[in-house]
Amino acid sequence: MPDPEKLSTASGQLGPVCSITGKALKFSEAIVLDDQYVCWEAYVEATGASPSTEGKLVGGLDLD
Repeated sequence: MPDPEKLSTASGQLGPVCSITGKALKFSEAIVLDDQYVCWEAYVEATGASPSTEGKLVGGLDLD
């Protein structure tokens, strides 16, 4: 069970706060790093990890 002081509803859902940046997250986007919730940007900075694939633009797919 997460520590209630490390939770936020700023994103519209109950979720953790990034231990490094303080950004409000949803549980679906949080990454656990050494028993702490972190955002993707903080994870990349802390571990030096990078995506295994490059993104690509898909034509005809309107996501807006």
